[in-house]
Amino acid sequence: MRLTPLRRAGLLASAATAAVATMVLATTALAQPEVPITDDPRATPFLKNVDINHPEACTVGGLTGSTVHPNLFTYTGGDNEQYLDITAVPAGIKITGILVKGGDKFNVYLDDKLGAALPWEDLRSPFNNGGQIPQISHWFGCGVKDETPTTTTTTTTTTTTTTTSESTVTHSSTPSSTTTTSATSSSEVAPTTTTTPAFVPVANEGGLAATGFGSPWLLGFGAALVAAGAALVLMMRRRRA
Repeated sequence: MRLTPLRRAGLLASAATAAVATMVLATTALAQPEVPITDDPRATPFLKNVDINHPEACTVGGLTGSTVHPNLFTYTGGDNEQYLDITAVPAGIKITGILVKGGDKFNVYLDDKLGAALPWEDLRSPFNNGGQIPQISHWFGCGVKDETPTTTTTTTTTTTTTTTSESTVTHSSTPSSTTTTSATSSSEVAPTTTTTPAFVPVANEGGLAATGFGSPWLLGFGAALVAAGAALVLMMRRRRA
């Protein structure tokens, strides 16, 4: 089948149009920037080369503060691993976020998405061009000085001292006294002594109370009078007889 010149010209024009359209589509696809993708809802992915020494290291993705080296954290995984688990953060620093990079992309984890409770587990970088999670090339934290006030608790201990009183009573043949001694704690005034006169009768050798008549010669004189009276009565009876 022979093509007429007019038909041949039409086919050539169609081929040229298709070639131009293909070139336009290819150029448009190349001109569109790659969109990084992550499967971690806590993270925001970025396509950029940022490391800990970059001047904008803690300014991308809402990060604030200064860079915090990984050596100051307690963690497992990290460099050359797919995942990073942070179990403790440095004291005196409020972490504002974590940056995790793998390949030519990185994830930014802000503190409000990570939450206050540790550990922060399975931190990772965005997918690579093959749709896989690459190994972590490097990571670091961002933070500011922690100005949270420290609360100090003071415990007060109360000691109770019990005070006892002892009484000593002394008996003697002379007016005696009752002495009361009060024992006090070392924080009170010195012990005081109170003396109260008391009369206690003194028993004699025969077990009878003393009457104040204690001269033996008077007793002998009385006995002699009794004997003389008895002799006189006996003499008078004999004379009558």
